[in-house]
Amino acid sequence: MLLDAAQLPPKTSIDADVAVVGAGPVGIVLALELARAGVTVALIESGGPFWDAAVQWLGDTACEDPLHHPMSLTTRRQVGGASNIWAGRCVPFDPIDFQPRAIAGDANWPVAYHELEGYFPRACEWLACGQPVFDAGAIPSLARSSLVPGWPAGEVRATALERWSLPTNFRTRYYARLRATPRLTLVTGLTCTEIFCRRRDAGVDHLVGRTLGGGQARVRAKRYVLACGGLESTRLLFASDRLHPGGIGNHSGHLGRWYMAHVESRIANVRFTTPPGSTIYGFERDPDGVYVRRRFTFSPDFAVAHHLPNAALWVLNPPLGEATAHRSGIMSLLYLLLASPLGPHLTAEGIRLRQLEASHPAPLRSHLANVARQLGSTTRFATAFGYDHFFKPGRKVPGVFVPSAANVYVLNYHGEHLPHHSSHVAPTSQRDALGVPRLRTHLRFEGSDIRGVLRTLGHFDGYLRHHRLGRLEHLYPRDPVAAIGQQLFGGYHQAGTTRMSAHPGEGVLDRDLAVHGFDDLFVASSSAFVTSSQANSTFMIVVFALRLADHLRHALR
Repeated sequence: MLLDAAQLPPKTSIDADVAVVGAGPVGIVLALELARAGVTVALIESGGPFWDAAVQWLGDTACEDPLHHPMSLTTRRQVGGASNIWAGRCVPFDPIDFQPRAIAGDANWPVAYHELEGYFPRACEWLACGQPVFDAGAIPSLARSSLVPGWPAGEVRATALERWSLPTNFRTRYYARLRATPRLTLVTGLTCTEIFCRRRDAGVDHLVGRTLGGGQARVRAKRYVLACGGLESTRLLFASDRLHPGGIGNHSGHLGRWYMAHVESRIANVRFTTPPGSTIYGFERDPDGVYVRRRFTFSPDFAVAHHLPNAALWVLNPPLGEATAHRSGIMSLLYLLLASPLGPHLTAEGIRLRQLEASHPAPLRSHLANVARQLGSTTRFATAFGYDHFFKPGRKVPGVFVPSAANVYVLNYHGEHLPHHSSHVAPTSQRDALGVPRLRTHLRFEGSDIRGVLRTLGHFDGYLRHHRLGRLEHLYPRDPVAAIGQQLFGGYHQAGTTRMSAHPGEGVLDRDLAVHGFDDLFVASSSAFVTSSQANSTFMIVVFALRLADHLRHALR
């Protein structure tokens, strides 16, 4: 059933077994899993089925953080949440992420990898990304070839896979199902502004929800789940401080701390000395037709022994804007399209802006010259890619990769952001239109993050040279430290601000995602992550949502 909060009578009461705040991927998976098990669910969403600027503005932060992307680019307050702007990459965390490591300090997960791995098949079904196989060596049709011919099995692996969803926008894929599922009520246009606790014991009495039109509703349930994103869940806990000074869950001062993103850096090209036509530089398809892409990773033993962060490396096109360097009609055409008024309609704004970045941007005439010089091949590409990416039924090719005749590619580093106590978010005196204090982000990267990039690339270069497969060519040899520092930004992958812990004094949530001291209040968000891994958050958020759904189903039985 669907309820528009703007149409509800004054002071409406919404009752359910479980109230889920936030209809992004986590909230949708939780709600549908629980309702299918016979649990009545109220799914509360701040936005509606379509984007609304006034609603989106509610989630903005106070003050400018020079290392943080604007929330308008990184989040979506509407049904489907951030999946409305998600590129579709599906990658799980690794066993090493859950192991105590000196490089991660005192970060200790209260759950083990094997407890989560069993949920990978169900997560793949929800995300429509195929089988839960993330190694090319385990897929016979892919195992016959290598990312780079002759690549030996050793401390650097070339078989890790990322999988791509249909793409899966949870709004378009599951909206009709949300409306039609018995025992599930989707309430749109209602923003949860405070959690009211009982005075007599540790528990939630009700939630207060408000509308931009001045309406108000009370939500009562047996269990409450905050699934409103990496920062909004934390913000709501901070705002609910009537009986809990400093906010619910801030009993040991960890609420808002350990804010993590990812460390991403492009400071070197990789030059392979193998036959250029044999390099697997782009997307492949597995036997089920799912798009996959290979990545370089390090063996866990090698990473631990050499104090390396968990990281993945993969090859990229040169910057689209550097027309005089790449001299490609295809890449120049992509640049012209993304830079045109049509660009914001072709991809998510954050992705578009990243694609337009260039250290040495070329004038427009250089791009036009590239297209004109290679008009035939560029036209054929535009026709084929346009169909495959926008119009082809079913799975669509996620992106474009142009082969390099010189076998030289930009090397992308994507690694974990190590947990730092100084990296945090905190409430301010600024309030949004509904009276909720806005957060200020203090995203911090330390020297250990930069040193991790340099050590990782150094070992990768050594492996290439030792096996006579190629070498790295540094783009900023005079000051690579400064170059890495200038590329450190975050905000798309928000993690760590309600970290899980085995003991209340070490975090905010327990191993079942319940706020320490509560048996009826849970946080299902990447904010629960203790480390950030090399992987983006989406896949593991859904894994935790499925685990929590099972826990709640058993608890309510």
